[in-house]
Parts: sequence; C-alpha cells; structure tokens
Amino acid sequence: MWGFSPAYDVCSGLSEWNKGKSSWVNSDDDEQKVSNQPINVLLAGPGDVRHVLATISCRRRWEPAMKHRPVHIYIFEKAIETLSRDLLLVQVAFDTNLPLRQRCNLFLEIFGNSRVQVRTYGYQGQTPLTIDRFTTCFFKYWYVKERTSVYIEEQAKLLIDFVYNDRGSLAGLVDLSHLKMRTHDDLIDSFRSWFQSVKFNVDTLLDHRLRHYYEVRYDYRDNLIDWDYTMKLKKIENASVIHIRQYRDWRNTGVAFEFGDQTYTVPNRTMAAYTEAKKKHHGSVLCRGLWTDIIVSPYISFGVHCEKPNRFVEQLFEIHNKGTGVEQNRHNTVEVAVYNVLSYLYEIETGKRYQMGKEHDIFSGIGDAEGTPSDDKLVPRFEELNEDTDQSKITEKHAEFALSCALIYTNRCALSPPGNFIIPLTGNVEDLFSKKRYTGLFDYAFISSQQCHTLQPSEDVKQQTTATITNILKDGAAVDVESSVFMLPLTEEQRALYVTKLQEWAAHHALQPTFDFHDKNEPSHEDMTKINNAVLRFSYGAKGASAV
Repeated sequence: MWGFSPAYDVCSGLSEWNKGKSSWVNSDDDEQKVSNQPINVLLAGPGDVRHVLATISCRRRWEPAMKHRPVHIYIFEKAIETLSRDLLLVQVAFDTNLPLRQRCNLFLEIFGNSRVQVRTYGYQGQTPLTIDRFTTCFFKYWYVKERTSVYIEEQAKLLIDFVYNDRGSLAGLVDLSHLKMRTHDDLIDSFRSWFQSVKFNVDTLLDHRLRHYYEVRYDYRDNLIDWDYTMKLKKIENASVIHIRQYRDWRNTGVAFEFGDQTYTVPNRTMAAYTEAKKKHHGSVLCRGLWTDIIVSPYISFGVHCEKPNRFVEQLFEIHNKGTGVEQNRHNTVEVAVYNVLSYLYEIETGKRYQMGKEHDIFSGIGDAEGTPSDDKLVPRFEELNEDTDQSKITEKHAEFALSCALIYTNRCALSPPGNFIIPLTGNVEDLFSKKRYTGLFDYAFISSQQCHTLQPSEDVKQQTTATITNILKDGAAVDVESSVFMLPLTEEQRALYVTKLQEWAAHHALQPTFDFHDKNEPSHEDMTKINNAVLRFSYGAKGASAV
C-alpha cells in the first residue's frame, strides 16, 4: 500500500530536461513539434501516488521547451485494491473544498494509518430533566462524528459515479479507457467495501499478522523492533528523523501519522485487500485481510527526504548533540511528511514553490505567495442590517462575493499545467510488454521492488523469445529500479547482493547504468548511502548511452 523509496520528480533526470542539453531544438517549428508530443511515464507497482504528486508539482520548473508538453502517467498496480487507493489519494489531494492544511493531514491519515480518527464536536444542546417539582437538571448531550470514515465513504461514492458516468473532479485528469469493463466492476466493488456498513476488524487482523510474523518472539516484539530501528533503519541517511517511539507505535498499532489530540479508533477500510490462500478440502480461495507492510513503515514515501530550497527546510533534519551518543533530531518524520505533501499541493495550486517563512514552522509559508487568497477575501463579513435596507443591494453584494471567490478559484486552477493525465493499469505487467499500443511508448519507467522480477532473465528457451521491458521503451528512455536501501528484513550483505543482481539483470536488457560503484562487484556500505532516492537509474538505447 506504499513504496520503499522517497518521492521525487521522476522526469528530472531525463536528458531533455537537463540544462544545456536542449540545444537539439533548433527552430521554432521543431520546438512546436516537440511540445505536442506527450511525455509518457510508466510507474510499475509504486504502491502509492508519491511520484505522481512530485512530478506534477515540479512541471513548471522544467526547461521552457518541455514544460508545456502533455504528461501521461501510467500507474500499474497488480492489486486492484492498491489501484483504487491510488485513485482515492489523488482525489483527496485535489479536493479544493478542504483547506490546504486539513487536506494534507487527511491525505497522510488515509495513506498511512490502519485506523482513522473519531472527532467529538462540543455539545449540541441541553436536555432538561425534571427530578421533582422544585429541581430541574440540564444535561448537556454530545454527538460524535466519525469524520475521516464518513469522508472516505463520501469519496467512494464520488469515485463510483466517476467510474460509471465519467464525471467528477477526476474526469479531466484520470483516463480509465485502458481498463477492461471487468476491471471497472472490480474498482466499484473495492470502493463499496469502504462503506462504514462493511465490517473490517483491523485490530484482530493486525494481531494475526504480528503473531504470525514474530511467532514465539511475540512477547518480546518491542526488543526486536528496537533492534531493527537501531541496527538497520537509523543507519540509513536521514532515516534517524523517524523517532523510535513513532516507529515502535506504528509497528504495534498500525497508526503512523497522528495530529493533535485526535483518537484513532475507526478501521481504515481502504487498507483491506484480497490475497490468494489455500483452504483445507476446498483448494485456492481469496482471503480478505490486512496485507500491508508491517516492517518498513509508510514513513519512507514522504518522511525521510525532501528538497531543501532554504535553510529553514534544512533545519527539519537538524540533529542535537551530534557525535555524543545521545543524538536527537529536533523534528520528526511526521513533520517532514507534512512539509512534503504540503509543498506538492501548494505548488500544484499556486504554481509557486513552497517557502517556509519561519524556522521550525512548516506551515509558515501558507498564504504568503501572491495570488493566494487571503482570509479577508474568503471569509464573508457579517453586517447588521436595518429593516429599511434595500434587499437588492444585499443580493448584489452576495453575488459579487461569490463571483470573486469563483475567479480566485478559476485563476488558481488555471495555473495548473495542461495535459496531465493519469492512466491506471492492472493485470500482469508482462502483458504490457507484448501489446502493440505500448510498443516504444515510454520515455521513462519506474520499476518497484515488487515488480523488479520482470528484469530477471528466464532460463526457459520459449520464454526468452517473449517481449521484455525494452519493447515498450523509447530510444534514450530512463529506467529507475527501486533498490534495497530501505528493505529492513535484509542484512547489509543481502542488500548489496540485491543491488548487484539488479545490475546484472539490467545489463542483460542493454540498460546502461548512470551511477558508478568504481567497478566493484558488490557496492560497499558507503556506495549504498550514495544511491539517490533509493533507486538505481539506467538508460536505454543509443541516446541514453550518449547522455551518460
């Protein structure tokens, strides 16, 4: 349900976007011809939409000849539940009815928590209770609203309407034409499983997962968690921003992102999924449960790395008492994750890079940029009216206010670059390699650790003649393969061996590495720390080789 590498602009490393390398555009006609060609990006098994948000938000920073080109992002997920979650997260990210800060928190809550919050809103009124004719007590009664759970169900209904009728906030952004009608039905079934009436005992399911994983060590799981954190996770660059208490709480409860004094007790039904299992005397069946990651954590996607445009952002990774044995990060991974998601959403809406205005305050940049509506423009003013007040003037004022709000929203949306399309795909990733519609289509491909087996050469003679990933790549395409940097179940030696195997498989497909391990058979620990964004970048074809 999430990836094992940080979010980044996947198109940032393409040769066409590097400064000084756009000289191949010789004339205005050539530039116009190039600008009409879409940039096709394949994300194979990313697990979430982190790369989608990062890429769309950074489009305005590209070279002038390239930033106006349409971008088609193909998201391939094998599990239909993961694909439906991706659509939900995209819809939440672009839900402009919510304030930016609340939307950011809600996005992370749905993304990384196995339980979502219940919120109590004050008291609604008073109920009189007469004890006798001299005494009357007034009891305040409270009402509780399952805020996030209700919101998820509302969004699920909107997504169902989108799949059925192709309308809603995703209608101009997501293209479902590459999915079969049977897959449409599977998506709708997945959306309906998020309704509050559907039972999903997440605590029991998580307990079963933990007991199966730890076995006889279950009662000592806190010690094992501390070992994984101290000996593995903390040694990774910038991963110390994940506090031990946050990591331990997530491993034990499944709640990764907590905000304020909220309580998280309602199950996050978007994490429910089916997997193949075997039932005694019945054969193969599909088993619904909680099959998410329980070791690495959702903090990796947004919470361990970010761009650092100024010193205020660099202070998010500030370490006190460095080198004394009692090192402590001033900030934590939740703050970094909030900053990252906030930066992406802010830049998508305003077209300007998010800038922190104060040190140690990740929200200090909201509302500072020009073109962002201020509070006095959005909040209607209440005026005391006399009986003689002309009602037509009041109506005109309301109309002017509504028009100004609409213009602000229109101007904000107009800043979004045109031509962004998200195209969901599912099924077997090997089937994409042999389809004619995808032959030589992609300028870039991201292959996650769950899909990297597609690079492995087959020993079967018949399978060697089948199409491979290079069949869908353009000449000069870039390929990123998720490395083993954040694979905590592996030892350091196994992680290095994993990277070595990836290089061997990539060489079999004529993919040229753009990194250098100084001709070593296995990368050292120092080499592993230098892997950018926890991915290995390769290039394909003659253009890619010359760019390296």
